[in-house]
Amino acid sequence: MVGSILDERVIAIELLRSLRKYLKYRELEKYLNLPGPVLWRYITGKVEPTIDRAKEIIGAIINKGLVRHVISKQINIINKRVINTYKVVYDTSILKLIAVEAYYQFKDKKPTAIATVEVDGIPVALAVANLFNTKIIVAKKVKELGFRDYIEYTYMQGDPPSLVTLYIPSELIKPQDRILIVDDLLRSGRTIKSLIEMINKVHAKTIGVFAVLSVGTLWKQTLENLVDKIYVIYQVI
Repeated sequence: MVGSILDERVIAIELLRSLRKYLKYRELEKYLNLPGPVLWRYITGKVEPTIDRAKEIIGAIINKGLVRHVISKQINIINKRVINTYKVVYDTSILKLIAVEAYYQFKDKKPTAIATVEVDGIPVALAVANLFNTKIIVAKKVKELGFRDYIEYTYMQGDPPSLVTLYIPSELIKPQDRILIVDDLLRSGRTIKSLIEMINKVHAKTIGVFAVLSVGTLWKQTLENLVDKIYVIYQVI
């Protein structure tokens, strides 16, 4: 972790408290292979898990797909095309789960910055940046006041087709930055590709792409060969 030490005991308790909002104790017992009374003591703060037990809890939560399971229960799919992510990306408990999954997938790559494109990717980026203790970079469709120079990139978005220009203040990205891109939803991949191109313009490095949800496979074709690692928690359809 950049700049701080991750207290896995605290993280394990936070995750259990978040999961308890969506899962019953018997479900947690099944997934984590721990008795309900033990889980209750951790969740209520009566007892703190050991470091080894905390690592086991976090590992089980990630490896057994509990974050994916919670997300699948909260998303709203309309007519197999429209994905409403509001109850996921604006829920602080779910954001904690998402951030920990991102951390354990990309901690070895040691990002120095988390980047996203406005708007719904911002809550996810903030949660992930907080856990990594890094700066956050947001590409926006308008120039922010107070900056003189910008990295700009224009791309075509579809349905209906239109040109979109993204802006990042130049001073926010340094050539030595190792940047993890995060987003709430991958569909075509064009927006993420544009962000990668903007990062390339200043010779910084994109170390990976992390997304909460994805739809279809078009994004895979768009992003292949552009970044070494792409991780998606939940493939919708």
